[in-house]
Amino acid sequence: MAKISEKYNDACLKIFTLLKLLSHGEADFSEVISIFADQNGNVNQNSHVLLNKYLNTLKIFGVDVEKSKNKYILKHMPFSMRFEENDLQAVILLRSALNFLAEGKTKSNITQFMSDLEKLYDSDTKKLSSIINANKNYDLSFYFKKFEKQISVCEQYLQSSSKLELAFIRDGNIESIICIPQELKYLDSCVCYSVYNTLTRQVLDIPIGSIRSIREISVNAQKDLSCTTVIFKLKGDLADRYKLREWEYSEGKDRNGWLTVVNSGEDFDELSLRLLRYDDKCVVVAPEYFKNQMKHLIDDMINNYK
Repeated sequence: MAKISEKYNDACLKIFTLLKLLSHGEADFSEVISIFADQNGNVNQNSHVLLNKYLNTLKIFGVDVEKSKNKYILKHMPFSMRFEENDLQAVILLRSALNFLAEGKTKSNITQFMSDLEKLYDSDTKKLSSIINANKNYDLSFYFKKFEKQISVCEQYLQSSSKLELAFIRDGNIESIICIPQELKYLDSCVCYSVYNTLTRQVLDIPIGSIRSIREISVNAQKDLSCTTVIFKLKGDLADRYKLREWEYSEGKDRNGWLTVVNSGEDFDELSLRLLRYDDKCVVVAPEYFKNQMKHLIDDMINNYK
């Protein structure tokens, strides 16, 4: 009888160890199979059979695990949560706010929390979440329509290489700095004016909505445009097969099949030549002066064939 109890205890420990590994969302096959290794760390063929039995046991109790390549991915737990549309909108807003946090422990903890939370969605909540994300408008030029005038003014100063006196609100107070504009950054829920503070020699990302006044001091100030963010859209089979570079990100295709890509840091000349190869499957959204550069290139190409 003691041997049977010992066997049951060992099985329970393996089950809990397996659940602990999967609780992180996914686990490598090597980690999972090592649960069934002998005292010397050796894994025999029987271990694979035991693993399948344990996974089937978890499935009986409502734990859904999927194998993908060399990983086991936790898809569903027996307990779940139902969110209404307003709840999901709040979750999406919180996830968007992560873009404004510096890399570090806080951002990592919140990211992990968001991932764990989404694993608890019930089937109806998962469907609703998919619908909300599918209907999200990724056309950034439209999304930032309310900042159209401010963006236009800021782009003009970028083109003229101006040195500016800029007043903006930070922490409830109005601050004034002398700066050289660097670029416009299109973030998930904010447009920022990236400027070089000539006094502190630091680059600041100032939300467009917090800027109260801009005064041009001089023209032809030195600035580096190599880090300017460019936003373009792709359609058709190009959108399906496009592979993002390390310096690019995208939130997927919109309801019309356009893939919006945010590119930060690529050399202007190299990027413009690359986008030209995409023909009519590519449209530059912003910034305006890069769109103009693309137009001039296209016009020059047309003139060559006249």
